[in-house]
Amino acid sequence: MNYPKYRLSILLLFIVLLIILPACNSSTVAGTEGKANAKDAKDAKAKFTVSVANMGLSNLHVIKEKGWLEEELAKIGADVEWSNHPAGPPINEGLASKRIDLAVLGEGAILSGINNKLDVKLVSLLSNGLYGVNYLIVPANSDIKEIADLKGKKIGVQLGTSHHVFLLKALKTADLQLDDVKAVNLVITDAQPAFQTGQLDAWVTADPFAQIELNKNGAKLIASGESLDVVSPTFYIARGAFAKEHPEAVEIFLKVIDRALQLEKENHEEFITLAAKNSGRDRALIETFASNAKYENNPPSEEILKQLQDSADILTDLGYLTEKLDIKPYVDNTYIEGIRK
Repeated sequence: MNYPKYRLSILLLFIVLLIILPACNSSTVAGTEGKANAKDAKDAKAKFTVSVANMGLSNLHVIKEKGWLEEELAKIGADVEWSNHPAGPPINEGLASKRIDLAVLGEGAILSGINNKLDVKLVSLLSNGLYGVNYLIVPANSDIKEIADLKGKKIGVQLGTSHHVFLLKALKTADLQLDDVKAVNLVITDAQPAFQTGQLDAWVTADPFAQIELNKNGAKLIASGESLDVVSPTFYIARGAFAKEHPEAVEIFLKVIDRALQLEKENHEEFITLAAKNSGRDRALIETFASNAKYENNPPSEEILKQLQDSADILTDLGYLTEKLDIKPYVDNTYIEGIRK
């Protein structure tokens, strides 16, 4: 045997192994790290936050108290951020700035938002708004007895809301326009003390505030949605871009709303207790509010959409909207119909 050559071969083999093995190990580690980084990036991309705005709706208070939305959205890698608002205009601002994804809006805020090119989709009907949404009330000692008596009077109403639309329609029944009265633009939290201290001759408001004044403070009812047969549809809405990117989240939102409606039917007492606890409101007021309201979660009927379109036309004719609106492109029933299959 030629030992020098043998030793040389062993040495060369050893050198080759020293070169190859670290390279292989480095490649394996790099591959593993690359896969891990890709997975982390994918997981990070999948996680998102759903911002939900409530406007005092008992259904959403119950859902929040139960934690149902958090529970279901966690299954698709999402968490929830809740916010509360006294009326629609600040919700519109949140939608425009992409700080709100899902919410409840009445017709006034919806029409105002669409007029301002707001990216919004009406995904389900909450209520036709005939009950519990619009009340025109006056103080206990007022000599106002009917709508015609409001001429020249100071009326508290938040402009750009369903109450604004209702006031216009109510005044029209007495051949009056907004220019015939002194409309004072106030959010509910400011209008209530102004009404109670005699700074307003009348106030357009909703439950539970109307019930506080009527049942506790002796206020008098001049007109309501029910008395004038004026509907004021309220919708569950979604920010358009959010709904397009996360349709599954919109469907989950509507599913848990169904769950809350079912609880209200099966265990009304628990529903009221949960809503009162989460909202911090008096239980009796929540009971009255829930009893007056007629909540649903369905595609809007053609009649409801016609009423919404009529309201848009009225506001346009009176100059409150800057252009003629077509409501139907903003209605998207695919989500509510999707969970009904």
